[in-house]
Amino acid sequence: MSATAILSVNNPKDLVTGFGNRTFHSRSNFAKPSSRLFPSSSSPMKPLTLASRFSPLISTNRSFKSSVFRRFDTLMEWQECKVKMKVEVPVSVAYGLYSERESIPKWMTFISSVKVLKDKPDLSRWTLKYKAFGQNLEYAWLAKNLQPLPNQKIHWISLEGLPNKGTVRFFPLGPSSCDVELTFAYEVPLLLIPFAAALQPLMQGLIKNSLEQFAEIAKSTKTT
Repeated sequence: MSATAILSVNNPKDLVTGFGNRTFHSRSNFAKPSSRLFPSSSSPMKPLTLASRFSPLISTNRSFKSSVFRRFDTLMEWQECKVKMKVEVPVSVAYGLYSERESIPKWMTFISSVKVLKDKPDLSRWTLKYKAFGQNLEYAWLAKNLQPLPNQKIHWISLEGLPNKGTVRFFPLGPSSCDVELTFAYEVPLLLIPFAAALQPLMQGLIKNSLEQFAEIAKSTKTT
């Protein structure tokens, strides 16, 4: 997959820089470039690790440690996985259990740890470790819990590290059961969309397995 951008310049002041050593020009009547892609002259680009975005394919290192990557700014796109499952517990039990963020690795086995910040309880540090396609994937990120709706919705977004966001919704089916719907999305560069498409069934399977584990744990929690 490739793309070519043809831009012109009417004024030298329209010159902006980005993408490492490449040079870009824009017409003054163009929309203002996003600061995400083109940093302003008052805040020059700082080299960042690619762990702050996504991309395990640009390194030949057999162990995908996020610290070995270098940041490159490019167009990004969200990839989403969604799974819904019936859980044989009251909606309040399911919601309460999922609200315990540090317990999430018990049912999300690809998440190795979740640590809530003591001084900022709406923030938590997550670590993902998983082996796929013969590679050891390892990522970390800082997530912020957004305003929840009790017994209805829990949602979050990453602030740094691997770019991702998610929502868990709870739908009562009666006094003793509910549906739990988990939506997980992660952002990838457009150049890696083919890889992301190949990864989608794997991610869908991981999300499905995590909800199955959650349903079992919730059921045992209810009976204890």
